[in-house]
Amino acid sequence: MKYLGAAYLVYLGASLILQSFRKQAAEGEGVEIRRNARLFDLLSKGFITTLTNPKVLLFFISFFPQFVLPGGEHYTASLLVLGLAYTLVAFLTDAAFAVLAGSAAGALSRNATVQGWLDRVVGTLFIGLGIRLALVRS
Repeated sequence: MKYLGAAYLVYLGASLILQSFRKQAAEGEGVEIRRNARLFDLLSKGFITTLTNPKVLLFFISFFPQFVLPGGEHYTASLLVLGLAYTLVAFLTDAAFAVLAGSAAGALSRNATVQGWLDRVVGTLFIGLGIRLALVRS
């Protein structure tokens, strides 16, 4: 399974690098960013993704009980307050990342040279991670 994952990372990296050269050779073809996505659609997709992700449930089950006294009077209220605090912090950081990423994507999508170089750098990183994964001893 490890080697299959490593091979897939190398494949993704190589295809990303090859596509960046093909985009550069084809004039006028750019990546079109969807700007008319509705906010409700984006939020509902994110909500469903979070609900179906088992890592989120494991995080809450393993992390939150450490901060609540087992014999305390307000056990449920303490867990709810921790959950709300986590939700608020996660929302603020995710919103900041979304605004920054949206601004960067808009600026980078207009510059084909920078976009090509970023694709090559990310492709090289994928290839490097695939090789590292294949060489690591388990």
